[in-house]
Amino acid sequence: MAEFANPHSWLLSAENLHEQATALYATRDQSSLLTRRGPDKIVLQETRGVDKPVFLLGGFALENAIKAFLVYEHPAWISNGRLAKHLKSHSLTKLQDQSSLVPFKKRYLWVLKAFESGLDSWFRYPCALTIEETEEEQQLYAMIWDGYLRVMHAYGKRLVHLLDKGWNGPHGFVGNRWEIRGETLGYKRPLKKRS
Repeated sequence: MAEFANPHSWLLSAENLHEQATALYATRDQSSLLTRRGPDKIVLQETRGVDKPVFLLGGFALENAIKAFLVYEHPAWISNGRLAKHLKSHSLTKLQDQSSLVPFKKRYLWVLKAFESGLDSWFRYPCALTIEETEEEQQLYAMIWDGYLRVMHAYGKRLVHLLDKGWNGPHGFVGNRWEIRGETLGYKRPLKKRS
């Protein structure tokens, strides 16, 4: 399990989802605009057609990045051939609360809450399992997106530096060191100067 669920694997999943979210967000101005009106023709809600998939991809990117921190800190959570119950959640706020290494524990909590709001409902389905759990679709405001980019950049920077130090997994798995170059979750690692 350690070979498949190591922190670097979680980071790779986060990076893939993040790249897709940012590419899709770049098309936002060309996306359809959905307007919902009430019986009196007053606008009740407006959303871009790409908002929902960007929220979904970004939410899962955040989830995978946070799980990279958790597995780095708690290698036993991927032991015995299965993921521990601590990792079987889509609640970004609850997941990040379990980590002591994740940056911006309180400062950008509102970003996690925005991206968490529909992971079990409107991001993926027209509704949640019950009416009580069903939330209204949100518009992806620029402030939310900018906060998402800041959080992902911080996650990328911290994870790159942690993985550079190495990781030891469960069952005596002697971890690898991953030297990551280029951009990761929006963080561009500076090139090392040659002496």
